[in-house]
Amino acid sequence: MQSTDLLEIPKEQKAGRKYRILMVTGIYPTPARPHKGTFVKAIVDSLRTLGHEVEIIHPNPDHPMPVRYLTAVAQVFWKTLSGRYEIVNGHYGLWCLIARMQWTTPVVADFLGDDLLGTVTTAGEHSRKSLFVVRISQWLCRHVEAVTVKTEQMKQATLLDDVFIIPDGINFDLFRPIPRAEARTALGWEQDRYYVVFANNPSIPVKNFPLAQQAVERLKEHGITAELVVANGLPQATVVQYINASNVLILSSVAEGSPNVVREAMACNVPVVTTNVGDVAQVLAHTDGCSVCSHDAAALAEGLAKAIRHPEPTTGRADTAHLSNMVLVHQIVAMYEQAMRKKKRAAQAILSSTEKRA
Repeated sequence: MQSTDLLEIPKEQKAGRKYRILMVTGIYPTPARPHKGTFVKAIVDSLRTLGHEVEIIHPNPDHPMPVRYLTAVAQVFWKTLSGRYEIVNGHYGLWCLIARMQWTTPVVADFLGDDLLGTVTTAGEHSRKSLFVVRISQWLCRHVEAVTVKTEQMKQATLLDDVFIIPDGINFDLFRPIPRAEARTALGWEQDRYYVVFANNPSIPVKNFPLAQQAVERLKEHGITAELVVANGLPQATVVQYINASNVLILSSVAEGSPNVVREAMACNVPVVTTNVGDVAQVLAHTDGCSVCSHDAAALAEGLAKAIRHPEPTTGRADTAHLSNMVLVHQIVAMYEQAMRKKKRAAQAILSSTEKRA
């Protein structure tokens, strides 16, 4: 299995070689949507910090999807035709497919979750559209130079062994502990109340907001009255305040890949209570005050009560230090370099075969 633990940093990277990278993504922060694709921006920012040049293809999100896809295809084709870029990095299934709409430049396909696992509906089944995307993603895994996923579960869904497991990194400069009283004062929250923060979009069925509501209601059985606060559609700096102002973060999802918000709360030393989805059990395994529960309101309420009564900040920041974006970015660059070598070997093999036939 290839993972961040086993990926060796090549000599070229240690020597400081810099690359020109073309990012293709359907989500990226904008003034109107500051919360969209923040994890992609974190990768871009980390690469630029290391001195790499990154150009982003992110068609206008206000345009219809067919127009956005066609615009991206045209941009990818013409930009790579120039030979300027060493790597094209797509994010999410169909945008990874667009990154592959050229054959001159090696492609890294970065899968995010339901593009390989499918989208779970309120009925507990997978939507037809998402299963179609899964099939495209699995095909694409065999036709790019490198594949990266967030979890072992996603790796298994690729049906391949040669896959990198690299979770999204945490911006430790942004997501940091702030005194609870200070954060509450900034937000205008009451100092002597209990707050549970839900940092996802409650209208997305797979996030299962009703279960979070039920869990907070059942906290009363433990003698605790708390307010459930939604942190959705906010700039990241405000999300940091919400997390630090709360007593605990709840994740009640039906399914996830590798939820960023869990690691972000960990970086703030705030307890997390979550359903057993994605890689959360592994991420929270060594942090007291946190709980991984069944998809049950009573179990989540018990975890919330435990977190609220936890006497001090968690050790989440220290426990997730290895997930810093500035640690993981070196693994990403090493993956780029392996993709470049693979593309070069394939080109040499074709040239050798052509010469033999001649």
